[in-house]
Amino acid sequence: MFKNKLFMLFVLTCVLLSACGAPPAQKNFEQPVDAQAPAANVEQPAPAAQNSAPTAAAVPNQISNSETSSAVDLTHLPVGDGRVSSSPQVGYVFSCQTQFNGGGAFNSGSWMNGDGTWNATTKPTVDGSVTWPSSFTITLNGDQRVIAGNDLPDHPTGTYPVASSDDAYNFDRNPNSISAQTIQFNLPANPQLAATPTCVGMGVIGVMTTGSVFFNALDGGGLDAVAHELQDDCGGHPQQNGQYHYHNLPSCVSATGSGLVGYALDGFGIYTSTDASGRVLTNADLDECHGTTSEVEWDGQKIVMYHYVATAEYPYTVGCYRGTPVASGQSQGGQPPMGGKDGAPGQPPQAAIDACVGLAQNAACTVNTPNGTLSGTCLTPPNITQLACVPAGGPPPRP
Repeated sequence: MFKNKLFMLFVLTCVLLSACGAPPAQKNFEQPVDAQAPAANVEQPAPAAQNSAPTAAAVPNQISNSETSSAVDLTHLPVGDGRVSSSPQVGYVFSCQTQFNGGGAFNSGSWMNGDGTWNATTKPTVDGSVTWPSSFTITLNGDQRVIAGNDLPDHPTGTYPVASSDDAYNFDRNPNSISAQTIQFNLPANPQLAATPTCVGMGVIGVMTTGSVFFNALDGGGLDAVAHELQDDCGGHPQQNGQYHYHNLPSCVSATGSGLVGYALDGFGIYTSTDASGRVLTNADLDECHGTTSEVEWDGQKIVMYHYVATAEYPYTVGCYRGTPVASGQSQGGQPPMGGKDGAPGQPPQAAIDACVGLAQNAACTVNTPNGTLSGTCLTPPNITQLACVPAGGPPPRP
């Protein structure tokens, strides 16, 4: 019995010691969490970013090129499918073309999360590392910024057509080959805001400083091209005329100290998502055309002006034009031949050209045909330098 009393006393002592020892242990456990909370503030990244430039440690899942990084979760980017509008709207593409007949990738993979988001960190890319004789110049000539080149990028590309041995072949069998193009853009050196935003076409809507053009965020089926189609490691691929292009900011772009990475066809610059204060911008900070007005470096001077912002979120670059776009003077992304009995193969009918005389790029137009009057948009078809009225809902090219 004495032994039992001793045992009970021993147990009681252990219980009391444990109870007394618990608070110090709990205090030691909580201290690191309390110390880290003000610095991490994971749930409120924006206020922290206002005080200092974000670092790779502070913003998880950043793209390797820090100049193109985004504060959004790259493993759960919202898919832009269905975000095509007939008027300017934040987070949408205000597209001149609203009817689509398909094109692009034919299959999806595990990078599509199944909840309306996609994972940019696991999406495959087209294999290869092909270098090209890029030619690209930007010249200020009076009130114009003249951009000219052969559309070949200053960085390596993937191997196109996509080889059957490439894992990308299981999802997107792009059959096109990259070839040199003749591009020239006579942009306003100091663009001005238009009275109202205008729609973007399905072809070229601007040029990156890599020397290659970019299209809007849509594929030939009107879906999110960046989420669905497979591009190479730098984010580009060719359309059916061999024109290499992007749908978002290429990861291989060499951003200048100013953050300028390209120009839209209305002359306004496109900048990386980190603003002058070091804050990383997202869709919530941008207007209906995916731009904002703030201080940027423009032709060597720091000024407050409107500009577009390239983000990791759809619509990625330009959702609509805030200025007045110019005709590119070359293919608008390979609009299909519109030749008829009064036009040579690949050449639009003269009536379609006449319908756009005196009108600007992307202006609404009507053309009289034997089957009645058709409404459309003034665009620059392949292989000609004149605007022509392209009927709405016509077969789109493969972006």
